Amino acid sequence: MSNSLREQMLKSGLASEEDVQRVESQKRRKKGPKKKKSQRQASKSDAASHAELYDQAKRARDRDLNREREAERKRQADEKAARKMVIDSEIRRSERDADVAFHFTHGERIKRLYVTGTQQAQLARGELAIARTRGHYRLIPAEVADRIEPMAAFLIAFRGGPAEGADDPAYEEHPIPDDLMW
Repeated sequence: MSNSLREQMLKSGLASEEDVQRVESQKRRKKGPKKKKSQRQASKSDAASHAELYDQAKRARDRDLNREREAERKRQADEKAARKMVIDSEIRRSERDADVAFHFTHGERIKRLYVTGTQQAQLARGELAIARTRGHYRLIPAEVADRIEPMAAFLIAFRGGPAEGADDPAYEEHPIPDDLMW
């Protein structure tokens, strides 16, 4: 039955035996030689290995992305905690008593903060620090500044301490007073 059309064409004389063989050989050439079972499995294993490599690379990218996202979440949480610590530990200054202007540099600008005389001395010794949150400069204890610095160092605007030239032997006879006003 499968050869019925071919047989009918041969019987009617529309096609010859040579034409039929030529057509069959062309079909075989298009298909190519039959692959052995081992060759078919090899091509399947190549595709499987490529798919496996792609999956591994995708998993590695996903892990890296997750690490970056987790690090960003941790950084934001640390920053939020540091800001809360600054606000909670702020040393209040009354406007009546804060009559001494304390000048400090923040970035490339010189800023001024009014404090009391004792707070000015504590700032100069490094017992107090100045932090900036929500657009305001706030006085905080140095211990709080120590805890904030690893989490969000950009919040600390000024941190006093011993003067750099204090250990210079040429100036031991001439100390610079802390309350020097310009």
